[in-house]
Amino acid sequence: MTEHPSEHPSGHTRTPGRVPLVGRHAELRLLADHVTGVQEGRRGGAVLLVGEPGIGKTRLLDRLAASCPEHRVVRIAGVRSEAGHGFAALHRLLRPLLDGLDTLPPPQREALGAAYGLAPGAAPGAAADRYLTGVATLTLLTGAASTRPLLALVDDAQWLDPESADVLAFTGRCLHGDAVTLVLAGREGDYDRDYGLDGDRYRDHSRSHDGGRGGPAPFDGMPVLSLVGLPPGDARDLLAAHGAGRVDPAVADRIAAETGGNPLALLRLTRTLTAEQLSGTAPLPAALPVPGPLRAHLLRRVRALPAETRTLLLVMAAASPREPVERWRAAGYLGIPAGAVDPAVAAGVLTRGHPSGFRRPVVRAAVYWGAEAADRRLVHAALAAVTDPVRAPDRRAWHRAEATAGLDAEVADELEAAARPARAVGGPAAEAAFLSRAAELSPTDRAPRFLAAARAHLALGNPASAQAALDRAETELGPGDALLRARVRQTRARVDLYFVRLTGIPARLLDAAGRVAESDAPLARRLLIEGLAAVVVGHGGHGGHGGTEGTDATTPYAFAAAVLASPALRSAGSAATDLLLRGLAARLHDDYPSAVPLLRQALRAFGSEPLPNEDEGPEENDENDENDENADDGTGVPLAVLALFAAEDVWDEVGGREACTRLAGQSRGTGALGALQTALMVQALWDVRAGRFDAARAAFEEAAELAAATGLPPHGPAQRIELLAWSGREAETRAAAAEIAEVWVRRYGNDDFGDRARTCLAVLETGLGRYPQALACARVALEKDRPGTGSRVLHEVVEAGVRSGDHRAAKQALARLEARAAASGTPWARGLLARCRALMADDEHAEAYYAESVELLGRTGIVTETARSHLLFGEWLRRRRRRGDAREQLRTAHRLFTGMGAAAFAERARAELAAAGEQARARTAPADRELTPREREVARLAADGVMNADIAVRLFISVSTVEYHLGKVFRKLGITSRRHLASALDAEPRL
Repeated sequence: MTEHPSEHPSGHTRTPGRVPLVGRHAELRLLADHVTGVQEGRRGGAVLLVGEPGIGKTRLLDRLAASCPEHRVVRIAGVRSEAGHGFAALHRLLRPLLDGLDTLPPPQREALGAAYGLAPGAAPGAAADRYLTGVATLTLLTGAASTRPLLALVDDAQWLDPESADVLAFTGRCLHGDAVTLVLAGREGDYDRDYGLDGDRYRDHSRSHDGGRGGPAPFDGMPVLSLVGLPPGDARDLLAAHGAGRVDPAVADRIAAETGGNPLALLRLTRTLTAEQLSGTAPLPAALPVPGPLRAHLLRRVRALPAETRTLLLVMAAASPREPVERWRAAGYLGIPAGAVDPAVAAGVLTRGHPSGFRRPVVRAAVYWGAEAADRRLVHAALAAVTDPVRAPDRRAWHRAEATAGLDAEVADELEAAARPARAVGGPAAEAAFLSRAAELSPTDRAPRFLAAARAHLALGNPASAQAALDRAETELGPGDALLRARVRQTRARVDLYFVRLTGIPARLLDAAGRVAESDAPLARRLLIEGLAAVVVGHGGHGGHGGTEGTDATTPYAFAAAVLASPALRSAGSAATDLLLRGLAARLHDDYPSAVPLLRQALRAFGSEPLPNEDEGPEENDENDENDENADDGTGVPLAVLALFAAEDVWDEVGGREACTRLAGQSRGTGALGALQTALMVQALWDVRAGRFDAARAAFEEAAELAAATGLPPHGPAQRIELLAWSGREAETRAAAAEIAEVWVRRYGNDDFGDRARTCLAVLETGLGRYPQALACARVALEKDRPGTGSRVLHEVVEAGVRSGDHRAAKQALARLEARAAASGTPWARGLLARCRALMADDEHAEAYYAESVELLGRTGIVTETARSHLLFGEWLRRRRRRGDAREQLRTAHRLFTGMGAAAFAERARAELAAAGEQARARTAPADRELTPREREVARLAADGVMNADIAVRLFISVSTVEYHLGKVFRKLGITSRRHLASALDAEPRL
């Protein structure tokens, strides 16, 4: 029988299972071995389980009880309010066994009766003989175990009344060779202050400690199992199991370190942090808060120390652990002698071997948050006074801010000046924290600081915090702040873009650009390009090739006209964004020939010129950044998306990939997670077209993780639709297309995504040989003629039109392709044109066109289209009964499609090869050997010689996570060394 629930010392009801048990495999093995040893007569029957509050003692008892189904279980927990009632806990523990009371010898029965107050007129505990009561308890327990092993569990043993504690200690020492196991769980420090500190986690203790009662501790000499905190891996698993949301591995490791891996502290602490802090997109406090019960427990020793020692501890808690000199200088500044440290060391609060001085990080946090606010301000002021303003301006400014109550212009100025140095150390998260605090402390000029904080939050990929900062900035704006108001409107639009709220963005940005076009042309151009991108993404195309002007200034054609007429364009230079703005505007205004050179120059500029901030020092200020129209701080429309539109529209895969690689590298280096997330998705699309499906999956996986971390709408399979279509995964592709139509088009108004989805469906249908369906999907994008998809879909329409018998549609698409390919001139464009001409040519000219297509596309990195040309060429040759020549082309197509994982097209090539007289085998990989996208990404980087620490930095994961993935990779690939990774990955089957 068990007794649940029992009262928790805090006054709350404890419910087993509230905190899941994660890990603890070693402890469970030790307890299981102890129970087995008891039954076999190898061990005494009692063990003491000790640890701090929340460490998991109760959960371990739960699991132990569940793992002993053959045992009869009796269980209680000590109750603080019963501590003054003698034998109260013993009575509760033995109550289920009192049916055996009559079998006890009379002296024992009478002693137990006296302890329970069963004698007529006797009060419980009156004149009870503790020795006889202990013997009676032992006899009752062993008697109950005569037919079935008995497991007696006592939780919160520190709250047992002294009489019950003495009897249970006596009983525990006497148990040996009986089928009784007694496990008592109590708080660390209530019995032996050294429990858990010397690394010997299961041992006998023979030292005597008073346990707070002025005499020997009752459980001295009993075997002790001391619980310590969870290791980082188990801590991460606990957070995941408890539904804490997306927790960045580095944040989880920090929480585990600061709480000492205490499970209850881990879970309660996550409730005090925001989703942005947990996901790593917002900075964590310098000292993480500690839950109340645990903090009170940890501070008991601290509060018993002398006043000057407590102040020294607070200085050490507030100071950087990496700056021990500053700690001692601040102590001297406050007049604290060096000898004040000795009582803390003697009490076990401090250790000389830890960088922070504290025995455990959680003690440091408890000391900091357990202090009065005025005392914290006092020590921060001392630390600010002794911190070098030249060597560590950010640390000094932060200490000054933490020492300030109310407003202070000087401190706010210092924080703002230190934001750039802080970013160099801690990335956009640190910059956002400094700017936000500067704005809060400012008596004046609050709006520009809140705006700067919002931009820093966006650069980090934290749109929710950016939106809150913008709300505060807008309340501080004055009537004459025209430029500042335009920048606020720009940043507000960027927040809306993060949340995919497209409605109204173009009109607002066009209006803002018009207001500042004369006074700040670079800012106006930046507003125009962001508005142009929004109108392209959110609207249909021209409404038919040739364009329609319309009256709505936010339609593509009308918006482009407004851009081209803007006074801001008169001073436009050769920066990448200037070229991109003019090129896209010309393209939307139906002037493709003029757009091509501008867009190709823009791509070259992105790929070769220094990117914003690459050659800027920390002394550059925000104003310079605002006036640089080429600046991409990761807060606006990600330039990787615009570069993708441009590259697809002019078939410039070299410029497009180089631009994407540079922009992704910049975003990764600066910590601009929002821009990096988008750049990774664009990078994945280039990988798909290059036939590197594994690399694409890895990039999509990382992008999805970053999207979750930055609070963006979940992407799911929708973002992978091009990869799914090329992989021939029909059901998943159709599901992704349906999700895009419902969520991204109808809910968010992202029409561009809808056109891309239809283009991908056309690829799927073509791969499956369903040409009428392919044409129906492709025709919509053909009519809208949106930058990017409008050009990419042309060859799909030609092939589907020819094969389905709709030559009118094929001729329309071919005519447009001929004009644009001539303007573009790239091998990609010319190779597609040659293939489309071959599809529509007579036999006399088709072969030359097919050969030209294979040759031109073979010079590009667009392997998917190269393979399609080989396939179409082979099909054409086989139908002319040139089986030998056909097999040569079809072999190449099958090899390329199979190698990349394009299942539907590979099957088409295999069937054609069979018809040409040659059998081709499809390769399959065992399911248990298949690498996940993240495992493959880690493996590829490791195979390239990247060290684990650098892989962790690149992928925003911890080193231990890298090691975990590599371990799984080695097992799946059957290798034991990094030297074999490259060959094993190359040999891994794709289909």
